[in-house]
Amino acid sequence: MVESADVASLLTDLIYGSLFGECSWQDFLDRLAHTSPGGKAALHYHDLASSVAHVPFMSGFSQSEIDQFRSHFASVNPWIPRLGLVPVGQGLCGDEIFPREQLIRSEFYNDWLKRQTGCETSIGVSIIREESRTFILSTSTSSADADLNKEAAKLYTQLAPHLKRAFDFIRKRDLFAPHQHETQTLLDSIGVGLIYVSEQGKARRWNKSAEALMAAGLPVQIAADGKFRLQCEKSLAVLEFLTSRNGVQTTPHTAIVKGSNQDNYRITLVRLRSDAFTEFVEGPTVAVIVEPTVASPLYERRDLLMQLYKLTATEIRIASSIASGQSAREVAIADDISYETVRTHLRNIYSKLGVNSRVGLVSLLMR
Repeated sequence: MVESADVASLLTDLIYGSLFGECSWQDFLDRLAHTSPGGKAALHYHDLASSVAHVPFMSGFSQSEIDQFRSHFASVNPWIPRLGLVPVGQGLCGDEIFPREQLIRSEFYNDWLKRQTGCETSIGVSIIREESRTFILSTSTSSADADLNKEAAKLYTQLAPHLKRAFDFIRKRDLFAPHQHETQTLLDSIGVGLIYVSEQGKARRWNKSAEALMAAGLPVQIAADGKFRLQCEKSLAVLEFLTSRNGVQTTPHTAIVKGSNQDNYRITLVRLRSDAFTEFVEGPTVAVIVEPTVASPLYERRDLLMQLYKLTATEIRIASSIASGQSAREVAIADDISYETVRTHLRNIYSKLGVNSRVGLVSLLMR
């Protein structure tokens, strides 16, 4: 039951506490679930055009219940097609979206909501809606009392602006993170272009080297609307997959492409890792790393790297190669040195940059 303003205040504190690491989003959902009889809460994302559901955060639901929902029942959920008509930020109970007399005759209700979860309806709020997708906070409840559920929905209206602020902060947080400047400075110093591409193929930001390479003939473009265009069809297909919610990656994708200036460029695609909640809100991000296959002179940039990271000229060249997606064996062949010599240089680079593996090095340079 939710009558007290103290509950809204506590839940609001948990939202900001979760945002800044003082508690977790699981703490928030667990407390929210207890505000309704038999409550089972979830933060979820829906693609309204395809009935795809992502439910990474939940409280009270079993994994089997969620798996059944994602694999089938999200597609027959009668509430989903009507979400586009629901005001963003307004808490509602399911009966206000879809008539209860029709709900109880549906497959969704009889085979999942009632039979599997033991619930009668849901209370929820759309936090953010963009084009065909929406982010939702909802709680399924065993209560069929319309007045009780409408009263509970008022709590979701109170929480909605705080959740939106939290989501907006997560989306913008990485733009101001201290490590971003260091990463771009390092890659600019070694002539490596870096472009961050987000969900739906939008370029979020890029460094100065990427701008220079595009101007020189690199076969990629960033349109006025931010859309990232890659002329290599195979790499474009990989990029579209990696920037989708279902995209996974085991190894970086690398390709050699020819620019309009007839120079060859190495393009590497790396899907960045982030915490589950950030990826839920922000969507996946892919780092597009671009580098001429013929190394540029390092004289002017070498001094800056030596000053910032205490790297030698050889270490600079090897760090550049690893950042562009080359393996240690490829570096050894290109530099005509032994594989073990490359490994020795890499150990020194890892020590100076504070990482302990090739994956750690790429992760540091990409984040």
